[in-house]
Amino acid sequence: MQITSIKTSKIPNRVWITFSDRSFIPFFIDDIVKLSLVKNQEIDESKLKLITKTALQFIGREYALRQIAISPKTEKIINQKLKLFFQKTILKYKFNTNNLNLSEINQQIIKELKDRKLLNDQDFIDYFVKKNHKKSRQQIIYSLQQFGVDSSLLSSVEFNQESDIDKIKKLLNKKNIDKSKLTDFNEKNKIKASLYRRGFNLSDINNAFDDWLNFR
Repeated sequence: MQITSIKTSKIPNRVWITFSDRSFIPFFIDDIVKLSLVKNQEIDESKLKLITKTALQFIGREYALRQIAISPKTEKIINQKLKLFFQKTILKYKFNTNNLNLSEINQQIIKELKDRKLLNDQDFIDYFVKKNHKKSRQQIIYSLQQFGVDSSLLSSVEFNQESDIDKIKKLLNKKNIDKSKLTDFNEKNKIKASLYRRGFNLSDINNAFDDWLNFR
C-alpha cells in the first residue's frame, strides 16, 4: 500500500489522503506532521491501522463538536450518535476496521469532550426542560433518565411556573372539546387515557377537568 496523494480540502484544517488502491480518507492536517506522512510513502498494515484510527478520531470528534454546537448533549446521546456516525462513515470510505476497537475510539472522543467541559448534564437539563415545557413533569423526568442524565440532578430540576394542571387545561382548550363529551363516561375516559399517555398524573387530570368544567 502506498500514499499516492495528500491534498488540502475546502474544509479548514482538513486534507484528503489517497492510497494506491484508490481509497481515500479525510485527515486532520496537524496529524499529517505527527505521523510523518508524505506522498509516495509505503505503508504497512500497522501504519495503515494507525492512520485509519487517527482519521476516525478526527472526523468523529468534528462530528461530535457539530452536534454539541446544535444543542447540549449528554454522554449517552453522543455515544449513540457516534456509533451510528461511524457505521455510516466506515461504509462511505470503506475503512478496514478489522483490527480497530471502535468503542475505544468512541470513549476517547467522549473523554476529550468531558475534559473540555463540553458535556454538561445540567446544560442539557435546562435546554430540554425549556424545549419541552408543554410536556408533563413526569414525562420530562422520564425522558431525562432515558437520555442518561446524572440521577442526582433530577431531584433539583427546575420547571417553569406553569403547573401540569394548567398544561392539561391548555390542551383541553386547544382541542376545543365540547363540554358534553366530558359528561359522557366513555368519552371522558378516552380523553383521560390520552392525557395519561402523555405522562400526566391521574390526580392532575381529574383536578384539571374539574377546574376546566367550572371555568367553561
